[in-house]
Amino acid sequence: MSDQSELGIVLANAPRLERAFGRKLAAVITLISLYFARRPSGIAGLITSLLFIVALAVQAWLKLRV
Repeated sequence: MSDQSELGIVLANAPRLERAFGRKLAAVITLISLYFARRPSGIAGLITSLLFIVALAVQAWLKLRV
């Protein structure tokens, strides 16, 4: 399956996600899905993935802390 069709599937399912989970959660799920559908390769991809996971962890920690 090519990257173009994977992106199309993710974007086609975005309205269903919004109806099921609400606007904010659907946006988060769609962004994460788009990120993993077009993940860069090599060392740049590894660094980007680690930074993405750290950013999500910090956001979750701040949300739980308040």
